[in-house]
Amino acid sequence: MFDNYKFRCSGLGNLLIDPRNKNEQLSESSKTYLRELWIKEVYDREKYIVSKYLDKGIAVESDSLELIKTVTGKTYFKNQKRFENDYVIGTPDVDGKNEDSFLDVKSSWDIWTFSAVTEDTAKKTYYGQLLGYMWLLDKKKASLAYCLVNTPQEIIQYELYKLKLSGAIKDTPEDEENALKNYIFDDIEPKERIKMYDFELEEEIQSKLIERIIFARDYMNGLSL
Repeated sequence: MFDNYKFRCSGLGNLLIDPRNKNEQLSESSKTYLRELWIKEVYDREKYIVSKYLDKGIAVESDSLELIKTVTGKTYFKNQKRFENDYVIGTPDVDGKNEDSFLDVKSSWDIWTFSAVTEDTAKKTYYGQLLGYMWLLDKKKASLAYCLVNTPQEIIQYELYKLKLSGAIKDTPEDEENALKNYIFDDIEPKERIKMYDFELEEEIQSKLIERIIFARDYMNGLSL
């Protein structure tokens, strides 16, 4: 059933986690991920992930592209097309068909998560996804942009409600004004609110990914409840 299964680029990092036991083909983390995919495909049950970080990232994607345009002078358009090959499937954030490389965008939750980003953490977290997109788009290079943009008002209001409910802040104009600073970033220069990292396609890792996909398909074929 899974001999030709295609993995989403957003999850490829799960397959690149090396097993602790060198004699194993897949890590325990990879196996957990594969079991969730297997249940989804066989029993039509999907484990939904809900988080404020994902909610903001989806809601402000166009704002992040506008910030990139302001800082770099380049205009990027949202991609709507899904790409696939014999192994992977994905929908890159940005239409990069006329570029030598492509751009993927991540919108940080707050100033602390943005500040914590480094090139090493960016590669560790997202290189698998970027590798998948480079593979699908036949690109040798990729850029990853982290953006710090304002949080949508509906998310802000919910976060303020939780802060007040927990007692973290009082229900006063002064406390609310101070708390709002954690969600609005217009006072910070645009160029300070972008981190750009460039990566190249590493053929050794691509070969390892193909091997892991073959192992993953075989593992999923042998699963049961």
